[in-house]
Amino acid sequence: MSAVAGRNSDVVLPLRPTPVAPFGELALVADTSEAGLTVEFGSARLPARVALSCLIQPEPGDRVLVVSTREGLWAVALVERGQQRPLNLTAHGGLNITAIDGPLRVTGDMMVEITSPRKVSITAGDLTVHGRTARLLLDDVLHIGRQITAHVGRVKLMGELLETLVDRLLARAKRSYRFVEEGEHLRSGHIDYRATETLHVRGRNAFITAEAIAKIDGDQIHMG
Repeated sequence: MSAVAGRNSDVVLPLRPTPVAPFGELALVADTSEAGLTVEFGSARLPARVALSCLIQPEPGDRVLVVSTREGLWAVALVERGQQRPLNLTAHGGLNITAIDGPLRVTGDMMVEITSPRKVSITAGDLTVHGRTARLLLDDVLHIGRQITAHVGRVKLMGELLETLVDRLLARAKRSYRFVEEGEHLRSGHIDYRATETLHVRGRNAFITAEAIAKIDGDQIHMG
């Protein structure tokens, strides 16, 4: 018998220095706190600390392996989960997972989620992302790179403002359509429009103004 305690009392009366055998015993987790655990041995409740080897954080209702030392009781391993709930891998002071001479894979049948309130950094010599659908919800995006090559079937951009600052802009397309509801303004040192077949400019009012020379040249010129 390890200890005797009344059913309606929180006072634990140990009958021996520790109720744990030298090789360890199973105990039920009654409560958790920042200081550690409260484990049950029958009707006795004793405090225990979580050892570094017990990376999976115990929860109330779990069964843990407890060993006794001069410093007190230590929960060294989680043996059985009391209820169906996720396992929490906890490490104080940081955690490094390293695979030497082999790959490291993280697999989830339903979802893999990486969350950090501050920063998530991915560094690789070659980064490959495969997926059927991708969603990026970002406030600010900064890309610094040498080259971007994209092969897509359709691109759609929706926003309030688009600014492009480049030294040279080159676009090649079989057909180009642009619809502007209000006004379009173009400022350039030189403008050169060339059409191999037909150039059509139409408007309710058309104005062509030149400070020096305005020239219209063609084999036939029809006005009116």
